[in-house]
Amino acid sequence: MVDVQDIGHMPDERPKKRRRRTMACQPCRSRKLRCDREYPTCSRCLKSRTPSKCLYEDGFLWQQPATVGASIPPEQGSTVPQNDLAIQTPTDSGLTVSTRPDALVSTSNLGLGPALDARLQNGPPEPQYENGHENIHQNHQSHPHSHPHPHKGKHSGRERGFLETVLGAPKAAVNQEPYVNTGLLQRQKRSAPEPELPFTSQADREDINEIDDEDALSPSQQLDISPRIMMRGRETKTRYSGSGIYANLVAQFPDIRPFAEEIRVTNPILSQVRPDLVRVKKGLWKRVPLNEPFPEPTTASLIALLPSRGVVDELIGLYLTYIECQHRILHAPSFLREVDQFFAMMDNPSNVSTAFLVQLLLVLACAWNLADIGSLQEKSPTPLKCYTGIEWVLHAEKWIDSAHIKRPEITALRMYILLIVAQNCFGTKRSKAWLSTGTLIRQAMLAGYHRDPNKYARISVFNKEMRRRIWMTIVELDLQVAIDRGMPPNIQSTNYDTLPALNINDDEIHEGSTEAPKNRSPNEITDCSFPTVMARSLPIRLKACQLMHSPRISCRYEEIQRLDWELSRQYTRIPSWVTSDPNDGVIQHKVTLWKAIIETKLAQSLLSIHTPFAIEANGEALFAPSARSRLEAAVTILATQKRLHEISQPLSFCMLGEWTLQAYISICQLLYATDEKPMHPPSTSSTFTFHTLTGLPDSLISLVETALIALEHRFHLVVKGAKDYFFLSTIVALVKSRVWPAQSIMYKQQVVERVLSFTQSLFSRHATCEHLGAPGMGSFKDNQVATFVATPGMTTMLPTDFDGILPPPNLGVTPPGEFDPFLDVFDWEDLTGIALGN
Repeated sequence: MVDVQDIGHMPDERPKKRRRRTMACQPCRSRKLRCDREYPTCSRCLKSRTPSKCLYEDGFLWQQPATVGASIPPEQGSTVPQNDLAIQTPTDSGLTVSTRPDALVSTSNLGLGPALDARLQNGPPEPQYENGHENIHQNHQSHPHSHPHPHKGKHSGRERGFLETVLGAPKAAVNQEPYVNTGLLQRQKRSAPEPELPFTSQADREDINEIDDEDALSPSQQLDISPRIMMRGRETKTRYSGSGIYANLVAQFPDIRPFAEEIRVTNPILSQVRPDLVRVKKGLWKRVPLNEPFPEPTTASLIALLPSRGVVDELIGLYLTYIECQHRILHAPSFLREVDQFFAMMDNPSNVSTAFLVQLLLVLACAWNLADIGSLQEKSPTPLKCYTGIEWVLHAEKWIDSAHIKRPEITALRMYILLIVAQNCFGTKRSKAWLSTGTLIRQAMLAGYHRDPNKYARISVFNKEMRRRIWMTIVELDLQVAIDRGMPPNIQSTNYDTLPALNINDDEIHEGSTEAPKNRSPNEITDCSFPTVMARSLPIRLKACQLMHSPRISCRYEEIQRLDWELSRQYTRIPSWVTSDPNDGVIQHKVTLWKAIIETKLAQSLLSIHTPFAIEANGEALFAPSARSRLEAAVTILATQKRLHEISQPLSFCMLGEWTLQAYISICQLLYATDEKPMHPPSTSSTFTFHTLTGLPDSLISLVETALIALEHRFHLVVKGAKDYFFLSTIVALVKSRVWPAQSIMYKQQVVERVLSFTQSLFSRHATCEHLGAPGMGSFKDNQVATFVATPGMTTMLPTDFDGILPPPNLGVTPPGEFDPFLDVFDWEDLTGIALGN
């Protein structure tokens, strides 16, 4: 008899399935082929002429008696002890999965991998790479019994330093291996599959099944990835751009350069108009006024810049309707009263507050691109220059820099905020915006704006409310700039306890108020409805931005799904905001804009957290939800943009931002990758929708091209934008040629016509201006579009109507003289050669 108590201690007699350690090289594993495990190169990789890709996971060498001498102890074949072999398991996609907290750092968490190993074949590895494939190869070659690598090249002179090796190659900032995860985000294209052997044994099938079982990821496993970044420059002079910048997605279009080069070669008209294309590409106002010096601003000189009272009133009305409703900076009744007082005593500059005058100029500049220039000109007795708004910003910025404000109070903080918003409207100082918002946050914190003012009895009710508005506006502004630039936010929700602004109208509170008005329901429409609702999702958006723009994205995929759920839940909390007077156009536009911006900002955060995983969805079934969520978010952004574009020009302009470009490129990348064969069943494939829903590619292309039309109108009046427009036109043509290859020639012609039409329109608008430089309209004094269309074999693809509209305030590029990573990485001559081809 067996004692019942001993049953639990008896050994389990059932045979357990033996877990084999995967010993295939990475190419064989990814292609699910049997590997002969020869080192340093298996026979399959030799046969496919890709020996440099034949790499084994850490721990392989000292477990293979067939390739390493039997007399060699395990510890001599590696720098890692044998009992630590299974600490990290690289999957087929190169994703590092840590199975315990004290896991050692391997090459995949350092952002290094096969590509860097190949780059360093001509010289010894840098000493900081200790536990990667490079060290394994080096140790193995140094052993007297190990086989030297037959494919290694000879050392070529003095070894370059790390930054020089990584950043020295010209125009290579997109795919810099040491700064991106070479597995998850930079997986090399798979070579064509080799023909299968005529007979596959049962043992082979068991090996393949075991590989599948071992490599399957689960949502609870720890992930460690490096987001795609851009680093440009040399030595100590470098420029970093994180994953938020849309140019980082361009690496997913490997055919863009030969495609654009073919367009240039087959269309000689581009070479004929090259000088004028260069002038437009470099910036609309590069010469005047951006590089035109002017004296130190004074109160009198700033007053002289002001237009007539009618123009001022119209621009203030546009600002309060479309800008102030997003960024609560002013108390409208107090501001309007101060405007009246200013015009009453502007004839006596000594009595005028220069700080208020600068604030007024920045308000007018923010609204400049929302106005109808014809309507403004009718109200102005003097001609308005096309760059009047930019002049206001430049003079205001110079006065602020020379003021040397030591302890900023609320008027100074308002000026700083307005300056950042105005510069964004015209696309200037874009690369410095993150620095500006970071400095602004620290200035506000030094003044105590990050602590709720209810704790301080010496602050009036009115100023308490203004402090809350200013603080939440600064945090939102910093978060938006951080997402756009791919940088971490300068603050998190745990760093402040300031409450959101009250949901009240401005006329319910004034400087003499002794009691705070009652906070209304979020469903009621007030002057503060938008910031009140945006504050609900602010902590989760800050958290998502911090996670996705860190040097390492270390989390479990279920945490990404949790963030998705929390962000998606905010959609259901957007109020309906039913207006009492349907004929009130101002309120209707405000409500429409509020809903659209809330939806778009939530969608942009969803794009941020899902894009790194969605790119790998074809190779890893676990990430299929990210592919779907990314598509939904991108469609939401562009569909909202299209809807507002059909309603009103100012609404369309207010909705254009970096999120538009991110959604634009995301949809193009999804369509570009639709013909890639997924590695997992169609039921979970990220491209399954494209293959099953007829007409979906047509609808997505329609959204993309509508966004391109809106961006074209915006690029007509920003500092620079032609290069971006040329590039976006080429991207969509490449995607359309891939989806519908039979019409590829027509799409290439469409790129040329768009480039010519855009440039012709700019020269026609500014034919009498001097900022485009001599000789006047240049080659475009004649209709170059008509010349192109008249060429035999060419057909008209687009209308040649040059009547443009004004640009929006939220999207911009870098002014001349600054270090622009997009310009340096995707230089038109280097990438496409369309504008600068010989």
